[in-house]
Amino acid sequence: MKITHRLLLTALLLAPLAALHAAEPITIDLTKRTWQGIPGIERTAKGRVFASWFTGGPKEPSPDNTVVLSRSDDGGKTFSAPEAMALPQSDGTRCFDPTLWIDPKERLWYILNRGNKDTAKHDVWARVCDDPDASPPVWGAEFRVGYDDAPFAFRMNKVTVLSSGEWIMPVTLAEKPIRAWCTGYNDQQTPTLHGVGISTDEGRTWKLHGAVKSRPWALENMITELKDGRLWMLIRPSSGVLWQSHSTDNGRTWSEGAASTIKSPGSRFFIRRLASGNLLLVNHYKFKGRSHLTAQLSTDDGVTWNDGLLLDERNGVSYPDGVQDKDGLIWITYDRDRNGAGDILMAKFREEDVTAGKNISGAVTLKQVINKLDKPTLLPPGWNPKRAGDEVLTTLIKVSAPQVKGAHDADLVLVGERAFVVEHDNDIKPGHGAGKDQYCVLTVVNVKTMSVERVVPLAKSAQAFANETLPVGACFVPRIIQLNDTTLRCFFVCEDQSGKSQSQTWYRDFDIASLTFAPDIHRVKLKTSDGTFDMQPQHFYADAAKHGFKQPAKAFGLYLLDAFKVIDGKTYLAINNFQGAQNALAMLNDARDTIKVIGHYNEPAERRLTESSVNRLPDGTWMAICRTESGDRNYVFTTSKDGKTWTQGEPRPFVSKGSNSKPTFDKFNGIYYLGWQEATRITDGHGVGRYIFNIEVSRDGVNWERKYRFESADSFQYPTFRQHKGTIWFTVTQGTGGSTDRIMFGKLETLNP
Repeated sequence: MKITHRLLLTALLLAPLAALHAAEPITIDLTKRTWQGIPGIERTAKGRVFASWFTGGPKEPSPDNTVVLSRSDDGGKTFSAPEAMALPQSDGTRCFDPTLWIDPKERLWYILNRGNKDTAKHDVWARVCDDPDASPPVWGAEFRVGYDDAPFAFRMNKVTVLSSGEWIMPVTLAEKPIRAWCTGYNDQQTPTLHGVGISTDEGRTWKLHGAVKSRPWALENMITELKDGRLWMLIRPSSGVLWQSHSTDNGRTWSEGAASTIKSPGSRFFIRRLASGNLLLVNHYKFKGRSHLTAQLSTDDGVTWNDGLLLDERNGVSYPDGVQDKDGLIWITYDRDRNGAGDILMAKFREEDVTAGKNISGAVTLKQVINKLDKPTLLPPGWNPKRAGDEVLTTLIKVSAPQVKGAHDADLVLVGERAFVVEHDNDIKPGHGAGKDQYCVLTVVNVKTMSVERVVPLAKSAQAFANETLPVGACFVPRIIQLNDTTLRCFFVCEDQSGKSQSQTWYRDFDIASLTFAPDIHRVKLKTSDGTFDMQPQHFYADAAKHGFKQPAKAFGLYLLDAFKVIDGKTYLAINNFQGAQNALAMLNDARDTIKVIGHYNEPAERRLTESSVNRLPDGTWMAICRTESGDRNYVFTTSKDGKTWTQGEPRPFVSKGSNSKPTFDKFNGIYYLGWQEATRITDGHGVGRYIFNIEVSRDGVNWERKYRFESADSFQYPTFRQHKGTIWFTVTQGTGGSTDRIMFGKLETLNP
């Protein structure tokens, strides 16, 4: 089936524009880059190598994104510091996705995209260097390539010159305004369109043709001219396999989009015809995520591909671009770990190496660094995490009342010079297995004198309040949040731990001035896709079951497990049914009386994911660290782009030998603090207990440094951290021999301004 839909591009001459943009440009300090990626590469006839990529701002996408260029005059051994080739604008317009291309006249093109999600203006721009071998190379002014009749249009990959002499530019487009950074962000139903800009006059004017439909989240198409004269378009989807379309009229019309047989994890690929006539594909092959970047060869115009030459097996490698020079050497660039190391990398090899799957030419060079981020360490030289932890331990004070025999899992807020700590206690035995004898209290601590001012009862089994009487059961897992200048709200669960009836989450308000609780209590509500209900495990389970959860239902164990976190003005937390190994990202409403389920994460179910802590990374991705109850009981991590759909939980190398205990995941002054229990034996006779707790710190949530290591024969478990007036305060559960008989309070550190 032919798609005859055509969008026309207004003609635009390659000449500087007198008024490039209405908004003012924003200068970016490239020495303070915190992420970078999406590279391009070209090599001139005289041997100069150029590399492009984009960076700027805290993440991609961001209004501060800018595009840069670096060059090498020693065969790619060293590269110059990156220089900005185009700047973002004060109205929120970013610049991104640069590519390099040398045209048949040996002019070097620097092509980039500009986009503004608020004005829904997205288009293509370029700069041209007539003599890229000059010292220094002189670049023309930035000009708009266009695509006026498409409200949304951008390109990613190189232009292709056809045997007819026409130039073909791959373009992703949309027929309606897109008020997001890219198609597919807000509308997961409307297919993304893919076409080509065609120039018949060596780039002076362009026309946009084609509207090939693919999946909603798809982009970064590339064009290859086949030996039979057809054009072959390959399109990157979100994952699965690359999509494809063909044209028999040099790109004017295209066949209906369909899946190819080339697998993809959802990342850019690179395809180009070599001087030999064979096709080179650089893609992820036999991958697990964005791993195993491989150069493959096809001698039958893409029908089959060999196993090829493995370029980089590591995770987080992506977005290849390449060129073959006049001597047959193939140059490939790609990125790795954009928000961490920020490597811009290069590989060099020959076609015979790809055929053999190994270095037979002697020319293979892999994993060469073009550029990487120079992030200063978060910790000073010689930092000793254990010594830092030991110093903190000496300052802790006990906040549990004298009669308490067992205590566990405290939370806190700070107002003025006071800390308000909620905990669940019992007066019978260490631990928290006292059933209906578990009760909740609020302790008022003066942080100036580091002394307890008052212990105020919160809730106990069968307690009669002004409006409700609690059933018989354990009062468990209290949490606290500040409502306003005068009031704190304390949450807790009352549960029959035999499982004969549904547990219920409640709240009770506390007056800061009088240090007293209101006489009444109220039921917390749970909002799911089915409606709003009393916060009980049955409703949480029903929502999870709708999303594929298959484990048995449990009538108790539903807790506001994580600490409350305010992100972009909204309050988030992780909720958990411990008995059911069921977890979800949730949001507390503005009235602070309803918990809304956003997305469940429970896989792999056989690991039994229980307690977790969540936060959002600089690139907008959600990440949760999850306690597990089976296997090696090490922690697993799961991520989500939207908070709704989550990946399978997997371990991460910076957390090893983890124990089944509650983790923490906070962000203070722009730095992430991730805490986890280590299952290392330090006390003979007690087995593997909760004696060691580590805290890792990171700017990006990817690269971590150990800041604290708490080792205590009295255990160190279930901490909660809060920032107040430039200081991080915390509570922690302790007890002799790994038990839990008291809650301690102290100061972790004073933050740098």
